[in-house]
Amino acid sequence: QYRIILASASPRRKELLDRLNIEYEVIPSGFAEDLDKSQFASAKGYVLETACKKTEEVYNRIKREMETHQQRWRRLLVIGADTIVVSSDGTILEKPASADEAAAVLREKLSGKSNIVHTGICLFVDGADDELSIEKHVESTKVTFHALDGALIDAYVATGEPMDKAGSYAYQSLAGFFVKEISGDYYNVVGFPCALFYQILSTLHKRGVF
Repeated sequence: QYRIILASASPRRKELLDRLNIEYEVIPSGFAEDLDKSQFASAKGYVLETACKKTEEVYNRIKREMETHQQRWRRLLVIGADTIVVSSDGTILEKPASADEAAAVLREKLSGKSNIVHTGICLFVDGADDELSIEKHVESTKVTFHALDGALIDAYVATGEPMDKAGSYAYQSLAGFFVKEISGDYYNVVGFPCALFYQILSTLHKRGVF
């Protein structure tokens, strides 16, 4: 049996993982999420490395705690993820630093345009032979917005909803009324690509990792 850990404080990821009806713990990553975007050839590479750094930090921290207390736990399976939104002009849109920034993103980068949501997902898994296996993948979804007028943008920002969301919007909530169409996995936009996660687990199982 595994000690399964979700390396994220996201309530949306927790809600989706709860649907699997598995026993797991939430241990948010302490990774600073300060990677230099300019050092990556693509937004996909950036989001995937961020997800892996989050996963690695939690995995190493738990391993150290186990060694310090001389504990022999079940093998670890640590799940990490990171989501970014990329505008049509290639700008990476993460969580806004202020209400003004959120409004500017909605007005200049999203209104009447398409954006791509990338979620990097990374698993650190102790294999049956106690060797570490690392699986990492990116899921991408295209989201197209209707044109939004200034009053609507201001009212949406005033709700506070954009403030802790990559891209300054939450499709699963009020921003769902702004979306004209979507191409790809809905749950990826929410922050956790469930189908991809299942495929990773299935692949690991077939390889005999667990």
